[in-house]
Amino acid sequence: MNRAIVFPKSGRIKYLFLALAACFVIVFTIASYAWLHPWHDVGLSVPFQSFFFSKSTSGVVSTAWNESLAFGEVLYISMPYRTDRQDAMDLLSSMSGIKLTLIEGVSGDDINAKAVPDNADLKPSVLGCWRAHADAWRYVIDNNLETALILEDDIDWDKNIHQIFQDLSVQMQNNKLRLDPPTDHERTSAPYGLDWDILLMGQCLDMANPQRLDLVQVYDDPNVPSRKDTQEVFLKQMEDLGVAGDDVGKKRLLSPAYGPACTMGYAVTRRGAQRLLLNLSYMGLRGPVDNDMAWTLQDGKIRGYTVTPPLFTAWRVGGQKDSDNVTPDQNQPIVGKGNKGGTSRNLKSSARIAMVKELEMHNWVDYNNRGTVEEQKEKGKS
Repeated sequence: MNRAIVFPKSGRIKYLFLALAACFVIVFTIASYAWLHPWHDVGLSVPFQSFFFSKSTSGVVSTAWNESLAFGEVLYISMPYRTDRQDAMDLLSSMSGIKLTLIEGVSGDDINAKAVPDNADLKPSVLGCWRAHADAWRYVIDNNLETALILEDDIDWDKNIHQIFQDLSVQMQNNKLRLDPPTDHERTSAPYGLDWDILLMGQCLDMANPQRLDLVQVYDDPNVPSRKDTQEVFLKQMEDLGVAGDDVGKKRLLSPAYGPACTMGYAVTRRGAQRLLLNLSYMGLRGPVDNDMAWTLQDGKIRGYTVTPPLFTAWRVGGQKDSDNVTPDQNQPIVGKGNKGGTSRNLKSSARIAMVKELEMHNWVDYNNRGTVEEQKEKGKS
């Protein structure tokens, strides 16, 4: 005769406790998985998803896989009339699982003479460029962001950008450039640390401080561009910093920022935004925004790191679309090669090129091939 098993009261309490504990573990595991895999909510398609699944989920570095690359926000600067570039940036960021906030560019002609910083004898387009970046710094301060990534609107990045930034975050937490070890807050909540003011990642060039070559940090990165895809100016800089030969195409470097040019992509801390606004507005402006950044770094009034080869690079289409710093010449073509013929350098796998391939469709060919596939299946059954 079958008998029901009856546990003593104390046993029932014990097994009830174990069941509740098991439920808690299951719920916690599911919630943790969802938190660590935010791309499910951003509509990524398969080729861009595939590299996400190789990520490490240990420690604070895993947050580099979120939609802000673990910065407080990702901002990008674009003139209001460059809706073509805004379309491109929205498309590119959506395919890469990154959320962007637009900071409108400024026409220098619209800046009142009273608002021009002391000693700033600059042409309107250069002054407007400075003002747009200053507005981005103000956004960081006004919104109390601990860090922000600031981009310009004519850039490209690697399709494996999240993996690249995860690797970078490990180096930023542990490197020889730091004056002090990471704080508990940095270890748990600030993947890139907070010991810097500006982190340069979209420069045209930089130079090493010849007195501080001991501060260079070299690290492995599987997404470094090959020698042929790296511009000569960066190959020379890498050689000056100790990376040459077979290490090119395998190693990336962190070094003290000293003489950067261009502002295609850089990050700031809140304190860095304050110091930039102090030195490049309140106290005056000595030249174009990137030049004055370099001079301020050399003066030691801000602390910066440079990543080489850079993580952001210009997307060039030719013609007059490549620059907003000059008035269009009505006698010259505007379009150039267009995005179909566009190119970028210093990347292993262009996200813009990958984006086009991923969204490519041949609808009628797919319909025509469907019958062929079904016929093959039927033949396989016979």
